[in-house]
Amino acid sequence: MEATTITALITLLVLALVTVVMVRKYNRTHRAEIRARLLDKAEKYDIAAPEELETSELAAQVRAAKHEQKQRNLKTA
Repeated sequence: MEATTITALITLLVLALVTVVMVRKYNRTHRAEIRARLLDKAEKYDIAAPEELETSELAAQVRAAKHEQKQRNLKTA
């Protein structure tokens, strides 16, 4: 009984460690891709995107610009 419990605990610890490593790698890899897509959208909506600008702030500006463009299109239609 004791050996089984120790084996189960070790297995859980290894799985937890592997999960943490995989999530960090995923976030690090995709953060750059997300930023690149946002920069493309910022260019499309003529938004200045300095390097110091946080990704979340850039996303908010892109969302606002997209909303403004939709509103302008509705008014002209």
